[in-house]
Amino acid sequence: MKNIFNVLTICLGLVMMSCEQVLVEDPVSLATADGHYTTEAGIEDGLKASYTTLRSLYGQENGFFLTVTGTDIFTNGFGGIANNPHINNYSPNFLGTSGTVTAIWNALYRGINQCNTVVNKVGLVQNISEQRRKEIEAEARFLRALYYFHVVQQWGGVHFSLEETIGVETEANRTPEETFYNQGIIPDLEFAVENLPVNAAAYGRTFKGAAEALLARVQLTLGNWPEAERLAAKVISEYSFELVKPYIDLWDIQNERNPEFIWTVQFSEDPLFNGPGNSGHLYFIFDYTFNPAMVRDVENGRPFQRFLPTNYLFSLYDRDIDARWEGSFKTTWLANTSAVINGHTVSPGDTAIHIVMHPVADEEKLAAPYWLIDYKGNWIGGVTSFQEIGTNQRRNYPSLLKFLDPLRPSINETAGRRDFPVIRLAEMYLIATEAAWRQNKNAEAAAYVNVLRTRAAKPGKEAEMQVGPGDIDLDFILEERARELVGEKFRWYDLKRTGTLLERVKAHNLDAAPNIKEMHLVRPIPQTQIDRVSNPGEFPQNPGY
Repeated sequence: MKNIFNVLTICLGLVMMSCEQVLVEDPVSLATADGHYTTEAGIEDGLKASYTTLRSLYGQENGFFLTVTGTDIFTNGFGGIANNPHINNYSPNFLGTSGTVTAIWNALYRGINQCNTVVNKVGLVQNISEQRRKEIEAEARFLRALYYFHVVQQWGGVHFSLEETIGVETEANRTPEETFYNQGIIPDLEFAVENLPVNAAAYGRTFKGAAEALLARVQLTLGNWPEAERLAAKVISEYSFELVKPYIDLWDIQNERNPEFIWTVQFSEDPLFNGPGNSGHLYFIFDYTFNPAMVRDVENGRPFQRFLPTNYLFSLYDRDIDARWEGSFKTTWLANTSAVINGHTVSPGDTAIHIVMHPVADEEKLAAPYWLIDYKGNWIGGVTSFQEIGTNQRRNYPSLLKFLDPLRPSINETAGRRDFPVIRLAEMYLIATEAAWRQNKNAEAAAYVNVLRTRAAKPGKEAEMQVGPGDIDLDFILEERARELVGEKFRWYDLKRTGTLLERVKAHNLDAAPNIKEMHLVRPIPQTQIDRVSNPGEFPQNPGY
């Protein structure tokens, strides 16, 4: 599966390079969807191409900016201020001219159109069994549902079509959000659940359990609590998925094909087939290279420092009992070159940087044979004092380790090979927890979440990690989702879904608090899209932008 994503892209590039000669010398030899997708092999190629666009969203900077920042748990780091600060800050400069917004819009609609093409063409394929025909359609409809879910969540009621685009189309429609769900996302996923195989055709391909899991996410978003709980519980109980223990092993790059990951977007160690690669390793990490005993290396990553954890995120972990802190964040770096720190000789392998989550006197910091960086609870974006989290212009902070890629071939390589988990079993427990609580079934909700908290407990702390029915409320659910899913492209959606985006950003993200408004519950439509429609009166910009 890792190698199929770019096959059609490579072929398309070759066709495009020779396109002028083909058009002049032999027009009938130019392959078209109408011709190529009439065979089983051809429609399979089209289906594989439907996956390719996922790599433009998952594991990419643009996708992180639209799902991670501008929330209560992440703000701009040094690199975020230099690149797209308006997205996190909801500033007046956040407009339809944003390259990030435009890139994601274009990618999602490319994916949708490819899926539409497969769905529309699969019925014309000759010499194929009806079962396989339905499986191909179901796979494409699963992907279309996922693409459309991102579109309607990000932009609201924008353009919706279940037909492939042929030739140049200049008209766009504004479609109610409920139409996206009632005529697109839900029937697509229900068809996928009904017709996908129980086991994926190949690792990375979608299958029945992934469709049920995504449908559970959608039903939770729509407030269909009983159905969300039923589907999540079914995925938990009727498949062979298991929570990985201990939590930190979930992020071992040698353990990518683990039983907790229900479905992932595939990347590859082969640069020929890796496309842009998973670049998530760049964005969440401390710029350790300012330390005299450290130079950039593959293990510690290339630090772009885009995303800075907020004080609120730090407050969510009980670090004495919850292993998810150490399983999610790197706080110690070992020297990889010789140097002198605070008058002490530091050799490779010695501690070069150590972050602690409590205040430390400056005298103690100056006596340590390494950089001792402390936390005093000051707003993370405004710290200027000596060796405190947030200093060095927002470069110094605990690094999210979930996306680190120590298997990259060189220190400057941006195209990582780590697969990106889109759906994992822990999310199903969280969906079941919230859906049960919404139905006033607090005992059931506590039972679901305690399974996760038992896995998250440090050895011997399992009992202390348990919660009771009275502990479950919306704040607890959002806190637990933050602890479990931090950085995994859920947070902006979670806050929007629960109606808490504005209040939580105002309370916990001081960079964004002065600017965020009701209009920011959707993103600006790309200006390129607004400019090129021939019916601008029927396709206006989202209000306020």
